[in-house]
Amino acid sequence: MTPRLKATAILATIITTTPVYSVLAEEQASSSDHARTVMERVMVIGNAEAVQDITGSAQFIGKETLDQNNYTDINRVLRQIPGVNIQEEEGYGNRPNIGLRGGRSERSADITLMEDGILIAPAPYAASSAYYFPRVSRMEAVEVRKGSSTIKFGPRTTSGAINLISSSVPQTEEIEALTAYGTDNTQRLQGHYGNSVVFGSGTFGYVFDVSHEATDGFKSIDIVGGDTGYSIQDLMGKVKFSTDVTADVFQSVEIKFGATTEESDETYIGLTQEDFNADPYRRYAASQVDNMDANHRQYHIRHFIDFGNFDATTTFYHNQFSRNWYKLDDVTVGGVRSSLSGSLSSAPHLSALKGLTDLDGGAANNLTVRANNRDYYSTGIQSDLATQFGWGETEHQVEFGARYHYDKEDRFQHEDLYAITNGVMTLASAGDPGSNANRHGTAKATALYVLDEINYGKWTFVPGVRYEYIELKREDFSSGQVRKNTVDAFVPGLGVGYAFTDEYSVFGGIHKGFAPPSPSSTNDDNEESINFELGGRYNGNVFNVELVGFFNDYSNLLGECTLSSGCTGGATGDQFNAGEVDAYGLEFSLSYDAAPALKIAGLSLPIDFNYTYTKAEFQNNFVSGFNEWGNVSAGDELPYIPEHQFYISAGVVAAEWEVYVAGKYVDEMRTQAGSGAIPFDEGTDAHFIVDVAGEYEIHEGIRFFATADNIFDTEYVSARRPAGARPGKPFTALAGVKFEF
Repeated sequence: MTPRLKATAILATIITTTPVYSVLAEEQASSSDHARTVMERVMVIGNAEAVQDITGSAQFIGKETLDQNNYTDINRVLRQIPGVNIQEEEGYGNRPNIGLRGGRSERSADITLMEDGILIAPAPYAASSAYYFPRVSRMEAVEVRKGSSTIKFGPRTTSGAINLISSSVPQTEEIEALTAYGTDNTQRLQGHYGNSVVFGSGTFGYVFDVSHEATDGFKSIDIVGGDTGYSIQDLMGKVKFSTDVTADVFQSVEIKFGATTEESDETYIGLTQEDFNADPYRRYAASQVDNMDANHRQYHIRHFIDFGNFDATTTFYHNQFSRNWYKLDDVTVGGVRSSLSGSLSSAPHLSALKGLTDLDGGAANNLTVRANNRDYYSTGIQSDLATQFGWGETEHQVEFGARYHYDKEDRFQHEDLYAITNGVMTLASAGDPGSNANRHGTAKATALYVLDEINYGKWTFVPGVRYEYIELKREDFSSGQVRKNTVDAFVPGLGVGYAFTDEYSVFGGIHKGFAPPSPSSTNDDNEESINFELGGRYNGNVFNVELVGFFNDYSNLLGECTLSSGCTGGATGDQFNAGEVDAYGLEFSLSYDAAPALKIAGLSLPIDFNYTYTKAEFQNNFVSGFNEWGNVSAGDELPYIPEHQFYISAGVVAAEWEVYVAGKYVDEMRTQAGSGAIPFDEGTDAHFIVDVAGEYEIHEGIRFFATADNIFDTEYVSARRPAGARPGKPFTALAGVKFEF
């Protein structure tokens, strides 16, 4: 085990299937206890072993597992977890579409997304679409929580919560570096350094992570060529001051900062089915200037104080995100303006997309490129208090939390008109800044929660309630229109668990699902549901299994009109009510080390498997302006939710080397609400993708590694939104060296 893994395990109790044995001085052990308590307050699970004690579905992926495949794509990480539905977009996971238990996946807007226990979506209340997503390459753990206890992690409690844990401040010096190169001129550079030193009556610690990821991309632009990949730089640092562990009242202060810059040549235009069949990795010439320019900054100050049987963790945080996605929006030919989707089915417009028809850039014949220029701000303060006490024959662990939060989306967009001649685009006329959209959406939210974990013999009861009070406002400076909305909601939940033995347990829960409307919503309706789950676990030394059934009974499902979902026109940002929806299914997971049973010494043979069955159906008839729903009849299935999916991984691990093979099957998905057989142009392709990864220690602290994704080079339609068929990532390979000291 590397020094970093050992320090991380001591600090945060992030324990994977490999046991961690350490001999520490008494002072270090005490310091570790305090650090562990701090981490437990900001983590949704705590560690892999804690999963078996939770009265609900929970999954934990630790650092050792994250390092197995060296993924930079969060989609490939989360496929190891049952109950997660993912819609691929550009093949790299830079802007993932993640849903949980039949919830909408578009831009991960229906989940509570956090980093280190802090809301991390650009504007979690006012504009929850996650155009920014933390880099998984600098994380030491990923947690997913579903079920009744998600009420702690609002505002969205229907589907669940995902929390990414960044590098912790170590207790001893850590030095790490990684360099790698692969297909499509893919480059990875990564560095990590941290340490803690004792001074006077306290400890000063720090950790820094820096990374560079870039690729030319796997697609080719018609006629002009050019890159279709991305370049992302990420920096994160933490400094921490702690009092002496022998102090009557232990305290610590942590300051964190982070910065991410992205430049990517990504587009919203896909392909017609005919063109996809001929070459799924081409891009039309009219997408040649499409580019995303984004910058993210994050800061937090976290104070922890421990009075013995009572502790408090208070965090002030601020995030800001600026992005300008400059991309093709419309095509006008002969005075007829058509959206991207419409252009794919119109011969004159499609010819212009391909660069086969010249357009002069005038009002009647042009390519309209929109500067989707937006700034986001998210700031707040949250405090979590915890205590434990005995009362009669019961033991109580009570948590109380409060958060005041403010966020804002500022749209200042314009459109430019381009000419295209012999497939080459040139700017014909530039639009005035703010002429397409000039508006603010803001949210002020106060949230409270209380949970009481009651242990009585073999029983565990976790009642809890959350309260949200939200003030929403949208100001359109072009029209002078102002919309205001006030929302409040009580969100109760109850989890119950019973442990037959240390290995066997069952659990169940019921809770209210809630999601607020956006400032753009024209009505006051929240998304609401009643969610149920029932499951059982077996946790042994080498064999673990879990089976969970769930049922989410929506009284009102919300859908949002966004460009990424293929929405066009002035309705962008508006929300739509779907009324009653039933989402239900089954989640199964298994992990097993076959080496002991086969009596193989010196090796570990880990096997992991999970399976998810999901059905999500509308329960009433309606006609929606949301293009993915349209004319809906009761019994129609929701789009982008696979009925069947499974994941399997097998590895061989020795002291100096390891090899893993992992495969993921995803059933076909509807791209338009409906029932019966899926029309060929309204569905994705079922696919089974196999990845391989391996490492070899060539010298102490120096390891060579190699990965290959999609080793059979499977071609498949991964999505038909925003506009047209989009491919999954083809075969790619990467090789490099890790240094760990």
